Amino acid sequence: MPTIVAYDIASSRRRSRIAKLMLSYGERVQYSVFECDLTPERLAELQERLVPMIRPKFDRVHFYPICANCFSRATALGRLGGPAANEL
Repeated sequence: MPTIVAYDIASSRRRSRIAKLMLSYGERVQYSVFECDLTPERLAELQERLVPMIRPKFDRVHFYPICANCFSRATALGRLGGPAANEL
């Protein structure tokens, strides 16, 4: 199922580790936002791997499941790919 994963991680070190993990599950569309196509098993696996990486008092990870029909109708404005530091 298409899923948007967005996170707010207080520590740069934890944020970097989570970003690296997320790259194996989906495509980065913003610094802390990924589009993933996850089976229920793969979603559970990702969540299990994230639990020990975050500090719940300071960090948060959101999972937004989107139906395939809605996801296929999504639109975007601007360039393709993730953010580029030289364009900020």
